[in-house]
Amino acid sequence: MCAAHEDIDQIHEAEKAARERIEEAEKQARLIRENADKEAKALMAKAEHDAKKKASQMMSDAEGKKNDIEANVFSDTEKQIESMTKTAEKKKGKAHETVYKILSGEE
Repeated sequence: MCAAHEDIDQIHEAEKAARERIEEAEKQARLIRENADKEAKALMAKAEHDAKKKASQMMSDAEGKKNDIEANVFSDTEKQIESMTKTAEKKKGKAHETVYKILSGEE
C-alpha cells in the first residue's frame, strides 16, 4: 500500500506542477496580450497624431494657395478698376468737350 500512496503522491505532485505550469503560461499569455494592447494603442495614437499633423499641413497649404489666388484676383481686379477709371476719365473729358461745343453752338 505504501507504493500506491507514493504513486498517488507522485500523481498529485505532477498535477500540482502541471497546474503551476498552466498558471505560469496563462500569466505569460496575459502579459503578452497586455503588451500587444499597449503597442497597438501606442501605434494608433501615433497614427492619429501623424494624420492630424498631415491634415493640418494640408489645410495650411490650401490656405496659402487660397491667399495667393485671392491676392492675384484682387490685383487683377485693381488693375481692371484702374483701367476702367482711366477710360471713364477720358470719356468724361470728351463728353465735357462735346457738351461745351453743343452749348457754345460749335456743333
